[in-house]
Amino acid sequence: MNTKEVAIFVQTWLQKQGLYKGRIDGIPGPMTQSAIDATGQIPRNWSARRKLVGMLQYITLQYGQQPGPIDGYYGPNTQHAFENTRFIIAQDSPPPIWRPEELGLQESKWPKQYTPAFEQFYGPKGSSLTYAECPYELKIAWNPNQKVWRFLCHEKVKSSIEKVMRAVLDHYGLEQVQELRLDYFGGCYNDRSIRGGTLPSMHSWGIAIDFDPANNQLRWGRDRATFARPAYQAWWEIWEAEGWVSLGRQRNFDWMHVQAASL
Repeated sequence: MNTKEVAIFVQTWLQKQGLYKGRIDGIPGPMTQSAIDATGQIPRNWSARRKLVGMLQYITLQYGQQPGPIDGYYGPNTQHAFENTRFIIAQDSPPPIWRPEELGLQESKWPKQYTPAFEQFYGPKGSSLTYAECPYELKIAWNPNQKVWRFLCHEKVKSSIEKVMRAVLDHYGLEQVQELRLDYFGGCYNDRSIRGGTLPSMHSWGIAIDFDPANNQLRWGRDRATFARPAYQAWWEIWEAEGWVSLGRQRNFDWMHVQAASL
């Protein structure tokens, strides 16, 4: 638990209720404790930390979340409720559904990987390559000092990539693109096998792209990958509007990877 983060959240909520008059500083000192006591919702004989967590749990309940019993202990249920509540406050909407069994496999306009239709549509590996142009500078993920404005891809996905990248820039703006590391480019065309398997990778046709691999590693699930966070919801929606498939969102691994082929 990040005590300062929780304290800032609790102080802000208490201030809006007219109960906390101090500075929003993330320090759960006497003024914060007094404000918590004034709610009448948390036992006064609890420790300062327990009161803080109990107050957090109470607040998340007000937003329809399920932190478990108000017991002052910060476990996974409280953490999940806290994350959801922050999203609701910031976005004024419920958190997006992310579990694959609820999402279902995404429909895609691109052919299914490793099928005769796929081979007929894209042709042999490494054929029909061209350059996709990016409206903002991309950093090579393993050497950020190296920058590119275009990269090799299959000619049939070029216009789709360019449409997505323009939409990403329009939605986030350059400053947020850079803050979220959406400009960390991990590669597109690369004639190789899939990692951990023997089949050729979708990169071998230039129809898969990796972004920010350091923070979205192959084996990482949504508990660690940054691209699983709410800030990236629009990023995925823009790709998916063009039929591109996220292995992270569909299979919960390889969150860096997006491809123009259905699963």
